[in-house]
Amino acid sequence: MAKISGGALAAQVIKNDGIKYLFGLVGGHIYPIMENCVELGIGVIDVRHEESAAHMAEGWALATGKPSVCMGTAGPGFTNMLTGIANSFAGGTPMLAIGGRASINEFDTGALQDFNQLDVVKPMTKFARAVYQIERIPDYMGMALRHATSGRPGPAYLEVPKDLLFGEIDVASVQIPECHRMQSPPAGNPRDVERALELIAKAKKPVAFAGGGIWWSQAHEELKQFIEKADIPLYTRSSARGSVPDDHPLCLGPGFTLAPNVLNVLAEADLLILLSARFGFTFKAGLIPPNLKMIRVDIEPSEMCAGRAPDVGIVGDVGTVLRQFTDGIKKMSHKEWVEQLRSGREQMRQAFEPLLSSDQKPIHPLRLCREVSKFLDRETIICTDGGDMCVWGNLALPAMGPGLFISQASSIFGCLGVGIPYGIAAKLAKPEKRVIVLTGDGAFGLTLMEFDTALRHNVPFVAVIGNDQCWGMIHRPIQNQKGMTVGCQLAHRRYDKIVEAMGGHGEYVEKPEDIGPAIQRALDSGLPACVNVMTDPEIGPGLGGL
Repeated sequence: MAKISGGALAAQVIKNDGIKYLFGLVGGHIYPIMENCVELGIGVIDVRHEESAAHMAEGWALATGKPSVCMGTAGPGFTNMLTGIANSFAGGTPMLAIGGRASINEFDTGALQDFNQLDVVKPMTKFARAVYQIERIPDYMGMALRHATSGRPGPAYLEVPKDLLFGEIDVASVQIPECHRMQSPPAGNPRDVERALELIAKAKKPVAFAGGGIWWSQAHEELKQFIEKADIPLYTRSSARGSVPDDHPLCLGPGFTLAPNVLNVLAEADLLILLSARFGFTFKAGLIPPNLKMIRVDIEPSEMCAGRAPDVGIVGDVGTVLRQFTDGIKKMSHKEWVEQLRSGREQMRQAFEPLLSSDQKPIHPLRLCREVSKFLDRETIICTDGGDMCVWGNLALPAMGPGLFISQASSIFGCLGVGIPYGIAAKLAKPEKRVIVLTGDGAFGLTLMEFDTALRHNVPFVAVIGNDQCWGMIHRPIQNQKGMTVGCQLAHRRYDKIVEAMGGHGEYVEKPEDIGPAIQRALDSGLPACVNVMTDPEIGPGLGGL
C-alpha cells in the first residue's frame, strides 16, 4: 500500500488551493512541508526572520486579493510570526500561518522548543487549531483557509506536531478535498437596500468612502459603475486605494479624517456612504457631523453600529450590494457638488506646491514624494512604510489602480518594517510590474536583511528611504513639548552601501534634483536596490498626522 507523509498532505492542500508561494524559515519541526512544496512546484521563499514571512503572506494578499501561507518552526519561530499575524488580524488580511510543535509524545517533557502556542495565538486569529491525527491534516487545513477568507477576512493558525509531519499513512485511508471554499457572497436585505436608495435619490451633496472590503470582495468594477451612475464623489481608504484610480474624475484621493479638506467636505455633505470602511485613528467617528445622514455597508454585522449607528445599515458583501445599488438607481447628476470638491482638492494641491517643488537641503520629504510619484503609473506598485514617510506617501502619492497602492496603513496596527516584505511579495505576485517601496530609515532597518532574501530569489524591487536619522514621528512632537527626546536618534548610515555589499544596487542622494535619476538607475539595474535619500529631520506631519 502506498504511503504519504503528513508534510506531503499539507503541501498537497496548499497546491490544490492554488497558492503559488510558501513564505517561511526552515526548521526541524516543519521541514517536510517545505520539501514537499518544492516537489509539487510551489515556490518556497525562505526568509531571514519569520516576522517577514508573515508580512510577505500579507503582502501577497494585498497585491492579489488571495490568501497565502507563512510558516515558522516551533517556539521562537512561532513567536517571531506573531507580529505579522497580529497585523493581519488588525487589518483583516487573509492568510494561513502554520506553526511547528514538538512531537505529541514529547509534550510537557522539556522537549526542544516545546511551548503552549495555541493559547498565545488564539486572540489574534479567526481560527486556531492543532492537529493530532495525520489523516486530519487536509481537513484542518481546509477549515483554516475557509475561515481566513470568509466574512471579514483575517489570519488563521494551524499547528502540526513534528511526528505527524514526518509520519506516514496509507494513501487510501485519507481524503484530500479538491475544494474546501465556496464563493457565495451574501446580498443586502432588499428592504434595507430600498431605504438606502431613497436616501441616495434625495441627496444633493452625497460622498462615498470605500474601505478595505472593496479589495477583498474584488469589487472595483462594481464601485466604479455605482459612483458613475450616481455621480457621487469618492474617497478611498486602506487597501481600497486605487480601486477607482486617483485620476478618475470622481475620485478625490485618500479618505482620512485628518487629511486636508476632508473634514470640510463632511461638514457640507448631506449623505455619507461608507462602503466597508471602518472607524479608527485615521477615520474618527467623533469627527463625523451628528446631523449627517449615513448609509453603511459591511460584511460583519457586529461592525454596523461601531462608532456611530447608521441611518441605514446593510449587512452583505460590498460588491453584491453595490450591484443592487446600481441596478436600483436612475442615472443621476451632482455636477456642481463634484466640481466644488474637485476645485477644493486642486486648491489644496496648490497650497502644497511650494513644498512639493522645494529645492531645500536636507531634502523636504514632500519633494521626495513628488519625485517618486513621477514613476507611478498603472505598471508600477508602490508600498509605503514607516511613520512620517508612510503619512507623507499616503497623502502625496497617487493610487493608480487596484492592488497598486499597498500601505502600512492598511492595518490599524501601525506596524513598521512591512515595506520590504510587502515589496518582495508584490513583485512575486506581479512580476511584470515595477515595485517601489517608500520607507523611513527606522522602518527600513527592521527588515533590512530581507534584501538577502530578494537577492537569493532574484526578486528585484527598489526601496527609497526618506532618511531623517531619527524615529521622526516620535522625535519631533516630543522635542517640541519638552526640548529633549530619549531613544529617538538614529545616525547617518549608508544603507545603500549595505545593500551593495550584499550584491544589490545602491544610490546615495543629498540633492533633490538627483532623486529622479537615482531611482531610474535603480530600476534599470534589474537588482534589489536601495536609494538612500537624506531628508530634513525637523520636518514631519507628527503623531496622528494622518
